[in-house]
Amino acid sequence: MTAPVPRGNVTAVRVTRVLDIMVLLLLATLIVLPRPSVTVKAALTLPPERRERVAELQAYLLAAPNDVAASLELADLYADSNRPDWVLATMGALLPGHDGDWRLHLRRALAYADRFESEPAFAAAERALSLCLGATTPTTGVPECGEAPRARITLLRNTLDRIKGIDMRANPALAKDKIFEGLHPIWVPKNAKTKKRPPAP
Repeated sequence: MTAPVPRGNVTAVRVTRVLDIMVLLLLATLIVLPRPSVTVKAALTLPPERRERVAELQAYLLAAPNDVAASLELADLYADSNRPDWVLATMGALLPGHDGDWRLHLRRALAYADRFESEPAFAAAERALSLCLGATTPTTGVPECGEAPRARITLLRNTLDRIKGIDMRANPALAKDKIFEGLHPIWVPKNAKTKKRPPAP
């Protein structure tokens, strides 16, 4: 038969447990809450109505993950909010069943370019252009690649071709010069000497 615990000891045990719980809650609060110097920002820098559209598309795609049109719209919203990682994740989920869709590869190329990854961006743009020109068999049901998207993909592919061997993060100035060289037909090198015009008579 065990001896009864004195009443004072029971009270002490209860107080100790309460203190332990309070300490754990305090630690949890300190860990979870951001520091005063941390600035909390919204994950998507979009107007409220467009954020609502993102939520609608995300909920819809949970039930219909293979809907290409909804995925493309969601990817464009992510791109507008400067979220290239989310664009790649959205397009990557569709690629196994829709690798012949030039629209997916175009979004991937732009997302990789936003991440300053020139080589995968060029590869995705090359694939998009190949599909757009009909060199590769497209997926059934993909809309025709018209003149405007073809011109856009060609410009993107040619620009990325100039910088595919450059580390854009380590050498952004060189990448910028190469991009401008490809985009501007009247681009003039920095070291080029300009001829002085004769004075007006």
